[in-house]
Order: sequence, then C-alpha cells, then structure tokens
Amino acid sequence: MIKVLVVDDSGFMRLALRKMLANDPAINVVGEATSGQDAVRLAQMHRPDVITMDVEMPDGDGLTATRQIMEQCPTAIIMVSSLTQKAADTTLKALDLGAVDYIPKMSSYVSLDIVAIEKELISKVRYWALKRPIMPLRRLSGTRASEKASPIAGGDLTRIRPPGDPDVVVIGASTGGPKILPELLAGIQPLACPLVIALHMPPVYTRSFAEHMASATGHLCVEGHDGMALQPGMVVVAPGGTDSEIHASLEDRFVLRVRTQTQYGIHPSVDALFHSVAKNVGSAAGVILTGMGDDGTQGALAMSLKRFPILCQDEASSLVYGMPRAAAEAGAASALMSIPEIAQKINVWAGTRTARSRDTREIRHDH
Repeated sequence: MIKVLVVDDSGFMRLALRKMLANDPAINVVGEATSGQDAVRLAQMHRPDVITMDVEMPDGDGLTATRQIMEQCPTAIIMVSSLTQKAADTTLKALDLGAVDYIPKMSSYVSLDIVAIEKELISKVRYWALKRPIMPLRRLSGTRASEKASPIAGGDLTRIRPPGDPDVVVIGASTGGPKILPELLAGIQPLACPLVIALHMPPVYTRSFAEHMASATGHLCVEGHDGMALQPGMVVVAPGGTDSEIHASLEDRFVLRVRTQTQYGIHPSVDALFHSVAKNVGSAAGVILTGMGDDGTQGALAMSLKRFPILCQDEASSLVYGMPRAAAEAGAASALMSIPEIAQKINVWAGTRTARSRDTREIRHDH
C-alpha cells in the first residue's frame, strides 16, 4: 500500500485530492496537514511514501516545509501549485530544495480542472512511491565527467559529431529537467549557435524557469515566442503549453515558430522541435534528458537519419530514465552520457572557435 500525506490549507482541495487518490486501491491517505508545520510533524509521524504539498499556506509555507522535511526525513514531495507567476517561482525553488515533481492546477475551486489532474496525480504518486531511494538533496549527477560513456552504436566517441558546425543545438526534457538543466548549462560556454529547449511545462512556468536559469548560470536565457530570431549564444526555452519549431529565415537565418499541434499529447513537444530541426536545419545536435514517457524518440530518429548526433542522459544521472531509454532502445541515441560529458561534447561542437580548438586538443591528449 502506498502511503500519502496530503498537505493543503484549503479544505476543498484536501477533500478533492483525497477523493482522487481513493480511486486507486493501492493508495492510502495516511494524514492531512493544513500548514507547513503540520506537514513536517505528520511526515515524521507517518513516514509516508509520497507527500502532495501546497505551495502557499499559513503557519509555515510549502517551501519551508519542503526544506525541513528533506533535512529531517527525506520523502518524495510533489508540489501542487497554481498557474501563477508567484506559484511558478516558488515551485522551482522547491525543486531546488529536493521536491521531485509538481502538478499545476488552474484554480482550487474549478471542478473540471480537479478532474483533469486526477490521472496525472495518481500516475506521479505511483511512480515516485516506487522510485527509491529518494535522491539526496542536490545530488544532480550520478557519474563523473572522467568516466567512460556507453556508446549505443559502438565505435569511438570522439568520432561522434554533427556533419558541420551546428546551426542549432536542441534539448528535450521532462520530469527531472528543472533540476538537471541548470547543471548542464553551467558546464556549457556561450555557444556559436542558439540552443533551444523543449521542457514539459505549462504556461507561466517556462518564463520563471528561463529567468531561474539565467540567474543560476549567467547565460542569456529567455522564454521563446513566435517569430523570435534565434541568435548565437541564446538559450531559448520553448513557451509552455504549446509547441515550438525551428524554421529557416532569410533575414535572421533561423526563427522560432510557435503553434499548438494536436497530434502531440504533451506540450511543448520534444518530437515537434526535433522533427523541425531534421526538416529545416543543415547541421545540428540533439540531447534527450531525464523524463517520463518517450517524447523525443521519433524526432530523434528523424535527426539521426540526417546524421545529426543525439546524446542521451545516462541512467545513473537521470532522475527518470524513461525518455533517454526510449530513444536508446529505438536506436536513435549516438551515446549515453553523464551531464558533464554532454556539456563537454556541446562545447567541442558548438563553442567558440578558440574553445573548440582547446577542447579538441585536450580530447586528443586524453586518447
């Protein structure tokens, strides 16, 4: 039986969450807390497998409670937050403190929205209850850059490269992405081409995430918009809740086109972004990071047919190995790598000429 602690100051939301979770016979709500302080106390008392945590509460908010719980009795915490800028900012801070996931809600009082999140809630509770042990606070990468990566197709990793200097680097991620991406970007220098990220996030959250990464890494990170000119050195986060593609432009070389594509089940779709690169770009590289499901696999296959390399995060450093595993099993991955290794490869392929020359010399020296 999966033990869940529900934390929310709204009686309506506690009732709604309890009823949704009761629809799965494998889940048992062992307690309900109305404040952050109650959450810490009940987490120690019941030792639940999963905690659903409201973001804003009186008498100790969700952020404070998350920090204390992760220090005292580490537990899989799923943040349940509103689609507001303030809630998005707080949720990203909670992920930094050790929360493993989040579920956005439109409003505490919109019944249709409550019904819509039931499937996601049960799925994530079941997943994180089985994902043990809980990753320690700030443990972001399980392997060292010096460790040998595991090629999928065999052969020498030094020979994996785009057919020419890449016009763009694209990254796809989902669950665990908000934790891993800042670490990856911290290891990447400003590039000689744009870098575009499709991260499964709702509207509002992607703006907060871009600002968070800009502050954490020093990169020029921005949320994308339709018609945005993609310039070298830019890190563009595809806007949440819709899909982004890269198109050629005579004036700006490449631009971002944003429109929701109903054939994809989740937005922003990694497949949509990767397919557009395979169709419209002369040389590129792709990266698939941690995440549930298999989004990105078909787009990665399309890119690989153009001889664009696809680097997938290895299992040891992935919070959720679903997306990288799916791409690897489909034969789309050029290699499985740790986060430092992926950063090094991107620097070699798309860094400034001086940096690329230096990194190439270092790689030759190592081998």
